[in-house]
Parts: sequence; structure tokens; C-alpha cells
Amino acid sequence: MILRCTTSIKRKRLALGLAVLGVWTGAAAFAVAFFMPPHHHARQIQSAFVSAPVLDPEEVRTGADLRNPQPPLRVVTSHKAGVPFIVIEGGVAQTRRSALRCGVDALVQQAGAQAGVNGTFFADASVQGTDNILIGPSLCGDETCAVFNRADNAAALEGRPLVLLAPGRTRILPYHPDTMRTQNSLAARLPGLTDVFLGGVWLVHGGLAADHARIETFHVHDAEDPRRRAFFCLLPDGRLGVGATTYVTPSARLARALQEQGIQEAVLLDSGFSTSLVYGQKILVTGHTSPGIPSRPIPHALVLFSKPPPLFSKPPTIFSPKPIHDLESGPVLMTKRLLRGHAGS
Repeated sequence: MILRCTTSIKRKRLALGLAVLGVWTGAAAFAVAFFMPPHHHARQIQSAFVSAPVLDPEEVRTGADLRNPQPPLRVVTSHKAGVPFIVIEGGVAQTRRSALRCGVDALVQQAGAQAGVNGTFFADASVQGTDNILIGPSLCGDETCAVFNRADNAAALEGRPLVLLAPGRTRILPYHPDTMRTQNSLAARLPGLTDVFLGGVWLVHGGLAADHARIETFHVHDAEDPRRRAFFCLLPDGRLGVGATTYVTPSARLARALQEQGIQEAVLLDSGFSTSLVYGQKILVTGHTSPGIPSRPIPHALVLFSKPPPLFSKPPTIFSPKPIHDLESGPVLMTKRLLRGHAGS
């Protein structure tokens, strides 16, 4: 009788233990299911982390990275530090390259944009030049591959501001030819990359204007000459802007004016007779002494859209997917390739 009671008690204890274990196991499974994603989701997340670009801490420290809101375009006329200038703020920015040099107004119209300014410096600055080879790596919003050439390795370009654009985000980094010479290396620095160009001088960085000594380090030989100046800028809230001075000025004075205006980041574009700021059908600023006369034909422009443009149906690959280190045939080959590429756009 005693043996039977002992056996019964053991069975009850075993059943109770199993029940408690089941409750704990169920609770643990519920917690895992509630707080953790399914296994295949976990793998996707892990894959996303693995594929995300690893940013160089030094680039993060020395560069600029701002999200871009897209408010309606507006024209701001200002006069700071003795410099009169106009800025078109807001919208969405992209770049365009001309197969043959033309006016900024033509590039704005061809892109279906609402405003624009002449772009960055080009290799052949002669008035008689017709090619479209730019100084530094470049990629336009309607092109499939970035363009590189042998001159991009020049030591004088080290440290110039490299502007990278993606939908809703802009990064500006000091240019390093040894690590920024492939499309993959550029794309890794900004997900969704659509546009790249190399500016001349980092006029304002982190809200602080570059002084004369700092400007000289960018090796733009005429940066301090009194000329009408064009620039690309970012406001503290990330809004994009393109602008130009309405009178001649050295770059250092322009930098002080933009700092007083509250600009967070600003990059010098090609200036002088190339300067041309366009809004709709109006030429707001021209590099010529007479107002209303379009500036000289140029190969590159920044264009502003009032709202995000539709996804561009890109033509077949324009350039070799590998960096173009040698342009044996010179500017004519570059022009023909661009003409073929844009013919189908």
C-alpha cells in the first residue's frame, strides 16, 4: 500500500514537472516569435548589413552628409559681405552633360527642369573648344556609367569637393584619386547614387567660410580673380540650392557672404563667362557684362526640378563599365559616344 502511494506521488510530480516545462517552453517560443523576425527575415537583415557600404571614418569626419527635403522652388536675392547674389532654393537636383556645348537654358529645357546653373570645370576652357570632358569623375542623372580620364589623377585635384547626389540625399567628400577611380567605389559611398561631379573649391563647410589661404589649397588658379561666380549649396536643413553672384567677386569674399547667409555647405562651380543662372525662361545671372545675354556654351549643368522627375529610362551603356584611363581618340570620341547614348533617350 505504501509502495503504491509513493508511486502515485512520483507520477503526479512528474506530470506537474512536465506541465511546468511545457508552459515555460511555450512562453519562450512565444517570446522568440514575438520579438524576433522569422529566420528568413533574419537572413535578409543580415544580408542587408553585409551589403551596406562601410564608410571611412575619416571621410565621415571631413565630409558632409545631408538629407534633402524637397520644398517648392523659390528665388532668393541677397547682398552679404558686399556681394550681391541670387540663390534658387528647393526642389530636386540632378546634372546634365551636353554632347556638344550649349547654353544652360537649353540643358534645362532638354531635361524638363525648371531651373539650372552652369556646372563644374571642364578640361578645355578655350572659347573655341567644343568637347565635353570635365575635370574629375562625373556621372549625370541620365547616364548609366561614370566617366573617368587620365587627368583625374592629377595631384592638384586632391582634396577638392566631390559632390554625390542621390534621391533625397547629398554627400560631399574630399576627393582622393587613389580610392575614387571606379564607379563601384563611388556608388559604395552613397546608396542610390545618380550624379557625381568634382567642384573647384569648398567655399563653405560646416557653416564656416574658407579663407584665402584655404582656397589656395584647392589649386584653382583664378579662384581669387574678380569674376561672376556660380555655386552649388546646401542649407542647414538640407535644402539644395544653386546660385550665382550678380557682380564680380573673389571666391573668399563669396564664401564670407554665403556664411553670413546661413549656408551650411557651398561648392564653387565654373565661373566667369561660363556663369549662367536660369529660372524658367529668365536668365537671372549671366557672365557677360550686358544682362539678358546668355553666357558662353558649356558642357555641363546642374538642373533643378520642382518635384522628383519620373524614373529616367536610361539608354544602353554609354561608356565602358571600366574606368576610362586613356582617351586615345580625344574629345571627338567622347562626343560621339555621348551622341550615340543620348540618341535613344
